[in-house]
Amino acid sequence: LANKLALQHPFLVAGFDNTTPEIFAAVAQGCALSQSPYFGTKNPGNDTVWLQQSSSIQEQANNAAAYVYQVRDKEAAPALIRAHESQLIGLAVSRNDQLESALTTAIAKGYDILVLDGSGKLGSDWPELEATPNFSILRDAIRILREMKKEEMIELIYFGGVRSGTDAAKLIALGASSVIISVSAAVSMGGEIHGSNMIFSSNYSDTDRVHGLENIVKANLGEASMMARCTGKTNLYNLEPEDLCAVTISTSQITGIPLAGKST
Repeated sequence: LANKLALQHPFLVAGFDNTTPEIFAAVAQGCALSQSPYFGTKNPGNDTVWLQQSSSIQEQANNAAAYVYQVRDKEAAPALIRAHESQLIGLAVSRNDQLESALTTAIAKGYDILVLDGSGKLGSDWPELEATPNFSILRDAIRILREMKKEEMIELIYFGGVRSGTDAAKLIALGASSVIISVSAAVSMGGEIHGSNMIFSSNYSDTDRVHGLENIVKANLGEASMMARCTGKTNLYNLEPEDLCAVTISTSQITGIPLAGKST
């Protein structure tokens, strides 16, 4: 995605579609300053690259840099048409059993993007606060692509539980092209977690919120790059699964990474 959209950025921001106009405006400015794209149903404007998320083809926007159709539970992946020549198109899935159909359609029709929703509730408010993220959806997507001999033919964007640059580096090593931050971005803007909801503190000014988002994206990018250098890699996108090892059986099973001290 970094090459196709000329983004040169592994972090996207999402989750603010239903916030107040003041919060959303701060998100748009923070994304513009950090050069991080926004993924959601609302156009952030403000020179921010917008990846439109939608469950209705009729809502496809001409001014979106990318259009991502969210596949519902038992729905077959639809045929998509680019609204303009440079628009990217793709699908979003929230369940492992949707992957094979979605990837088959996406590869056959030349789609550019597959968003992997590890929260299981993409599109709802703050779904990361409701359940443990499902990292196995990335593992299974990579497995299916390898079986199809089509690995790296489509950009995989992962959403769900990404808290830091270290998390992003691990997911990129596993095969993700980019990751989406949401709750961590909200916290950086003065958000306070109340159960499964996010309340924004009145102690933050609009400027505080803008710079909070800008700084968390930049900090995560620096941390992710540092993790790559720790493995001897000069570029974040040079990370590979071989640079990782699992330290628990459950982690090994979820990610497909060998357990430390065990042979493959």
